[in-house]
Amino acid sequence: MNQRSILSLLIALWLVGCAHGGGKPPLSFQAAVPEGWREIPNEEAMLFMTRDGGYKQFVLIRERPAAEPFQFSKRALHGRMTPAEAAALVVEELALDTQIRDFHLLENQPATIAGNPGFRLVFTYTDADGFVFKTIYCGFIRGETYYTIRYGATRDEYFSQDLQTFEEVMKSFRLAAAR
Repeated sequence: MNQRSILSLLIALWLVGCAHGGGKPPLSFQAAVPEGWREIPNEEAMLFMTRDGGYKQFVLIRERPAAEPFQFSKRALHGRMTPAEAAALVVEELALDTQIRDFHLLENQPATIAGNPGFRLVFTYTDADGFVFKTIYCGFIRGETYYTIRYGATRDEYFSQDLQTFEEVMKSFRLAAAR
């Protein structure tokens, strides 16, 4: 599968936002791409990186308006939501996603992300092509923007091998100064 197909599938799996015209919108965050990993160019408000390809492991950092409804539940986040409420809505959306099969939530706990109160989900699922992923999905709302940082990998050895690298990306994540 080529990089374009992989990116298209990941975008579909992770709740496609509105299309942006005129190239990639400026990101309001930054994070270090780990040594040996590469950023996959895209036109969305996201940073997508992998070491061995998106069907082995990936980190996907994304921002979008909190008020933008999710694709399957049609519900939206808002700035007054608690992290637990936002996590519950994300879990509902994942359970309704038609591209996700055998969704199993393993963990749902509070997390602090770049100083912001948020949540951390850990789950497994099978995608439409039959690939089984284990994923860490961290999210938070700041103002009217919803940020997510996700790490997914097939097979436990890939997940375990790059877990520390993902934690380093999490530590490097910063919000840019107000635009």
